[in-house]
Amino acid sequence: MNTLTHALLNRPAVSRSQLQRALLPVALTLAAMALLWPTLAHAFEVWSTVEEFSYGYFILPISVLLIWLRRESLRTSLGVGSALGLPIVLVSLVTYLVGWRAGVHAVSGLAAIPMIWGMTVFLWGWRTARLLAFPLGFLAFGLGVYRGLLNTVGFAMQDVTAIGAGALGHALGLSVVRDGLVLQTDHWAFIVAEACSGMSSLVSLLALAALWVYVARASLSRRLALLLSVAPLVLLANTIRVTSVLMVASWFGQDTALGFFHGASSLVLFGLALVSLLVFSRMLGCSTPNLSR
Repeated sequence: MNTLTHALLNRPAVSRSQLQRALLPVALTLAAMALLWPTLAHAFEVWSTVEEFSYGYFILPISVLLIWLRRESLRTSLGVGSALGLPIVLVSLVTYLVGWRAGVHAVSGLAAIPMIWGMTVFLWGWRTARLLAFPLGFLAFGLGVYRGLLNTVGFAMQDVTAIGAGALGHALGLSVVRDGLVLQTDHWAFIVAEACSGMSSLVSLLALAALWVYVARASLSRRLALLLSVAPLVLLANTIRVTSVLMVASWFGQDTALGFFHGASSLVLFGLALVSLLVFSRMLGCSTPNLSR
């Protein structure tokens, strides 16, 4: 009998409990994927049909990348699971099923996140769950989207933008009268429509700001201040954008303003808001991102 055969014959047998512990994560992962598929399918449908949420395609890859960057910390953090993860899973599962049955996909999408996190607590313990808290929570920007946001937050942003653009345009010498969402000049009327609300820039910049807040070196209060600054910065940038459309229309005509310039100004809006966010981050003293922590 050679050495290899002897080693194989004398290898300790794998017990049933060890096999069950090894297969349990695989079984739970497959079950979760099957359960969450309708929510994922709906999220993909929203990302592909609603321009304001088209950034959603990047959320899952970024979340996976964050987990991969912390793979060494995660490997050393694996420990004994906690039964306290089960109540989290059960409550989240009930919420998920209720949202799914009611057709409220944002609720089911958001409920999926603590359900996965609770499974992490149950399988590997609190230390691993803590490391995965943000990468999993970041999925909310992709799974928690729903069209109703455009009718609530989006409308409020339209109103604020119309008020701001009317006031700024008047201050710059333009003859502008605001009537609700309509900005009336001497020759034509400009409607601050849903596409001009800045909603697309708001949600995508919020996701970027949340990512920056997570990786940046700064105190909690400074990072929170940075995150809270996103909405005002987007509203300010959007007000400047709409005012610039009014000015171009007054100088070169309505067709020029609502043609190429109107489309290009959307990119300018996002760029302006992003630069403003980075400048404010610098003012707060947020230093170079720490991707390995």
